[in-house]
Amino acid sequence: MSDLLSQIEKDLKSGKSILSTCDELKESDFLTKLISHFVPQAEEGSPRVLLLFADDDKARTLGEFLKKSLRSLDLTVDVIVEKGNKLQQRNDLFDGTEIIVGSTKRICELYFQNGFNINKLKFFAAFDLNEQFRKSWRGQIIRIMESLPKSRIVLHGTNLDDERMEALLELVNDNLLRYE
Repeated sequence: MSDLLSQIEKDLKSGKSILSTCDELKESDFLTKLISHFVPQAEEGSPRVLLLFADDDKARTLGEFLKKSLRSLDLTVDVIVEKGNKLQQRNDLFDGTEIIVGSTKRICELYFQNGFNINKLKFFAAFDLNEQFRKSWRGQIIRIMESLPKSRIVLHGTNLDDERMEALLELVNDNLLRYE
């Protein structure tokens, strides 16, 4: 795992984006190490990491894990899921957060309402792409990716040769590395 982690860190540092089917990439410890590497200090008022999930439970589980494991870095972790007070979630994000973990649909809603600033994003990851495409969220993911500044992008899915993935891959194709 450390060889894969160091190779991915090196590739992300050089400005490349990652397209992966590796299950290791979804492991909480692996993701924590990547976040720790690219977001070393808290910075008020701007999101630094955005993690998109198709499922509220996965988002909650990872969000709680990140809150505990990154406590020493003093990073604010906000979990944004479908069932929750939308106004409160938007206010929490607007006040400043470092890591946003949540379901794609709700995160996109809040982003389109100017609920948070995506311009200072340092790391972006979308997990379970195939499942998200089945839920017809491809357009929302593409819209967020079009808004991203030059940041480290990690995309994860199971069947990455799916033709529905083409528009998404075109956004990062010039600097895309595959890990399978």
